Amino acid sequence: MTQPCVILPGDPTSPVVLHVPHAGREIPPDVRAGIALSESALAAELAESTDTATDSIAATATERAARRPWRAVHRYSRLVVDPERFPDASEPMLRHGRGAVYERTCGGAALRTGTGPTADELLARYFHPYAAAVTALVSERLAATGAAVVIDVHSYPARPSAFEDAARPRPPICVGTDAAHTPPWLAEAARRVFEAAGAVEFDTPYAGCYVPLAHYRRDLRVTAVMIEIRRDLYLDAHGEPRPAAVADLGSMLAELADAATVYSLTSGSPTGTGQGERD
Repeated sequence: MTQPCVILPGDPTSPVVLHVPHAGREIPPDVRAGIALSESALAAELAESTDTATDSIAATATERAARRPWRAVHRYSRLVVDPERFPDASEPMLRHGRGAVYERTCGGAALRTGTGPTADELLARYFHPYAAAVTALVSERLAATGAAVVIDVHSYPARPSAFEDAARPRPPICVGTDAAHTPPWLAEAARRVFEAAGAVEFDTPYAGCYVPLAHYRRDLRVTAVMIEIRRDLYLDAHGEPRPAAVADLGSMLAELADAATVYSLTSGSPTGTGQGERD
């Protein structure tokens, strides 16, 4: 089986991991056979669910950062598994049928036929190997540099999906934080860097950020923040990336990576999944 997590090496002295969990669209054939959507309905679901071109934004950031960050990129669509969910009954999105293995579409329709791989099989094949790879990468950064900074890179549609709270603000940039793993300096750096793209708000419409469970609330040398980019900032009316906007956002992400590198390697002070509520 192909490893679901693609690790793209950065500078050996960089503590920064750009985590890109929802940019993929690939669905293995046996998983596709168990999805209860026509090709056109699946295309629409992928358009709504996929954080299109966030992998390109992260790639630009690695090229433009002063010290090249590492990248962990999910190879497959989140319709296979969502690697940022809790894999058990503690996951809040289970009530919408969108736990680690989605059972419902963005609109609430049944996603799976029940004839494909079981949820346990999908977790064993895709979720747990992904989590192990990211955990190992974060542990390696800690061992190499004494710190690890996970920057979670996401996007979200301007209009809320059916399972979302339509009353929550949807700013151009949402910065997701965790009470234990997002220190004030990191939250402020994210706000300062990304306000060039538009208004920045914290933890709306999504909150939290990704920290591997092995480190969550156990090692505060791991810091983390989530960057959620509203898609109309960089996608056109057809959902296609606008290259100039992708480049600009990549430059902002590079600036955040640089700030995180400098601070985390010089401060000497520690402040999951912090897998709470994320898109």
